Amino acid sequence: MNRVELIFSQALEEDFAEAFRQNMIQRFTELPAVKGQGFSTPKLGDEIWPQLNAMMIVYCSDDDEAKIEKIVADMRKKYVTEGIACFVSKAHER
Repeated sequence: MNRVELIFSQALEEDFAEAFRQNMIQRFTELPAVKGQGFSTPKLGDEIWPQLNAMMIVYCSDDDEAKIEKIVADMRKKYVTEGIACFVSKAHER
């Protein structure tokens, strides 16, 4: 089992949701308002940097992980100026 963490601009939430629907990725947790700063414009939800990020956490099989990585690659091509982070690690259910 894998843990996939995605962090992206709130503006891309619907794009990710649609891509997940099309790829039958049905089990995930979404945190809709996340502050942060990475390699793109800060998303801090304040007067200076008013935008926010969203975060999705997915526990999935290797097959679904591959689908998610393809979704991320496609989004990065489509939204070149947006920061889209993807972290993958092994997860052990207890």
